[in-house]
Amino acid sequence: MRGAVQAFGVRSTMRPPMRPFSVFNLTDLSVGLADLFTKRHAALTSTKAGVGQEDVLVFQRNAIDALPKALVGGKPMSEELASKDDEHDGFGTGLWHMTEAYFRVQNLPPHIVDAARRIREAFIPTLGALQESYADEAAAANARKEELGKLEADLKLFQIAGGGTLYDWAAVFVAAGQDLSVLLSKRADVNAATRKNAQVLRSETVGILNDLRRAIAREAKRNPALAADIDAQIFGYLDTLEEQRIAAHRASKAERGKSSTNEG
Repeated sequence: MRGAVQAFGVRSTMRPPMRPFSVFNLTDLSVGLADLFTKRHAALTSTKAGVGQEDVLVFQRNAIDALPKALVGGKPMSEELASKDDEHDGFGTGLWHMTEAYFRVQNLPPHIVDAARRIREAFIPTLGALQESYADEAAAANARKEELGKLEADLKLFQIAGGGTLYDWAAVFVAAGQDLSVLLSKRADVNAATRKNAQVLRSETVGILNDLRRAIAREAKRNPALAADIDAQIFGYLDTLEEQRIAAHRASKAERGKSSTNEG
């Protein structure tokens, strides 16, 4: 017999066993639930189980979306801070070396050398300042913001190859330092209790989705009116996210293995 088999009102779809969701992180759940309540909402609410769990899933989605952004989406906070610090230190180093060049060359117009000295003193007196903590660099950037306006004319005396002036470098340098302050504030918001609650929320949501999937599978066997591919219609994107997360974990594990081998 081909196709679905019906006996005593029970439909057999001959689908392979479903693998429970397990490796989702909070970002996966955020985008997955957003998709579930837009593109896949009609399929979800075509099932009794979906209608019955809709309020629960909305609650979980809202709770996840209300978490600090450091926990949902984007780079891990440590990576984001390091990346912003690299930007800050790169432009700071550029400012230092640019002004240093004008101190080393003989017989330059005095007003040019004086401008370079004012810039050095205001923005990057020593390269050692770039080795300070994130917090110290952020505080220094906030203090330097006023210097951008005061020394705009001095900074614009120095042209940069490719376009722009030293003013552009100084503006990025200061802005990157101020961004460090914003990122540090975000990290402070994500305390240990918040992280623990977020992980509980993640585990609860994964469990709810797995329970819902099993309930819909049971319902599909007994309701011929449901689409034969109702599981894929509802959970297809979540399956894709799960597969991508598993692949990312495998790649990371393989990379760690290579590193260990090379170090050995």
